[in-house]
Amino acid sequence: MAACGLTHVNAQYSPMSISLKEACQLAVDSNLEVLNAKFENQHKLWELREKQSKLYPQIDGYSDFNYYYAIPKMLFPGEFFGETGDIPIEIGTKYDWSSGLNASLSLVDLSYRTSIRVAKSLQNLSKLNLEQKKEEIVYQVAQVYFMCQSTGSQIEYLKKNMENTNHLLEITKSQVDNGVARKIDYSKVLVTKNNLQTQIDNLAKSKEQQLNLLKFLVGIDFTTALELTDTLSAKEILPELQPDFSNNANIQQLGKQIEISSLNQKLTKQAYLPTLSTSGHFFYQGQQNSFNFFDGNDRFFKVGYISLNLSVPIFDGFEKHSKVQQYRIEGQQLANSKIYATKELQKDYLNAVKQYSNSTKSIFRQQENIKVAEEDYRISLQQYKLQVLSLSDLMLSENSLTEARLSYVDALLQLKNAELEIKKIKGDLLKF
Repeated sequence: MAACGLTHVNAQYSPMSISLKEACQLAVDSNLEVLNAKFENQHKLWELREKQSKLYPQIDGYSDFNYYYAIPKMLFPGEFFGETGDIPIEIGTKYDWSSGLNASLSLVDLSYRTSIRVAKSLQNLSKLNLEQKKEEIVYQVAQVYFMCQSTGSQIEYLKKNMENTNHLLEITKSQVDNGVARKIDYSKVLVTKNNLQTQIDNLAKSKEQQLNLLKFLVGIDFTTALELTDTLSAKEILPELQPDFSNNANIQQLGKQIEISSLNQKLTKQAYLPTLSTSGHFFYQGQQNSFNFFDGNDRFFKVGYISLNLSVPIFDGFEKHSKVQQYRIEGQQLANSKIYATKELQKDYLNAVKQYSNSTKSIFRQQENIKVAEEDYRISLQQYKLQVLSLSDLMLSENSLTEARLSYVDALLQLKNAELEIKKIKGDLLKF
């Protein structure tokens, strides 16, 4: 999703214009769950770096100083010294000081390589989780954005009806004044006007609440006035006979979890294999019976050696075998979950496509109904002026027009929600 710029205007005087794409981008940038998912992704990246560090030599420096207030002794046969029995001889000196370097490197350990692959897969899984969090916030923002547009459209249509009602109120008052209409007819139109105003006020309150929710999701100050630049418009979506769900976040996550389970199983099996490592040690050792290491004499002796270490696992009480079986069962469970999730997506996709198709047909029908209702109301109003049509019939005609317009808006909202659902199922929510 590319970053997009907003037209920042002084909100005190003019509303802030915002498109759906801009709203979604702002929400993705400011949402705390998305931010935490980014941190988690960084955390997994450093875990991967930690695993990779084991492939390099491990070097440590050290310095050990020991004071032996009782020097260790070792028994030697007295025959070496012309005596009988064992003779205890002190081994070492009172002061022992060693300083040097230790270096080690794993030469053959297949589990290291596999553990790095596991860490890479976990990091990729965290990326998928980040994408899923983005999709979730985009889905919420789009739903609320469409709802605001729908409510705004309903208000606009009801305001048009209010204009018709005000006009009808003037006509009826004139007829009452001229004695050709009853006073109760004027009262009926006035009640209709008041009810219509109540509907408009309620919808305006709902839209304000919806806009506040949108501001919350997007991360905009609640005092900022918003103007939604996108409109509820329908665009044709051709249903696919064999839809591709490979971009769906849930399917991708399950696939990655199956891969991780397989790698963990492989990693556990590799623990049966021998490992070979090497290490090197280089240090200076000083031994004195008095603390005179710095009197200018050479009191230290150079020591160095290289070792080769082979470790062969023999028996662990079947611990690794039990772990392998656990990962095998886990892999089967995840594979079944992926199959179930795919079937569920197929079902949801078919339902969403059906809803989209029905909404498209409903839109065309309501467009025709609006044309017919507008013409019917125009004719009915003329007949009412000529006193050849009753007020009740005229109001029925007006109600039919209102119902057709509101049904059209509802069909548009259902269409946009179905379109949104199709994008979510296919994993295309972040494509604008």
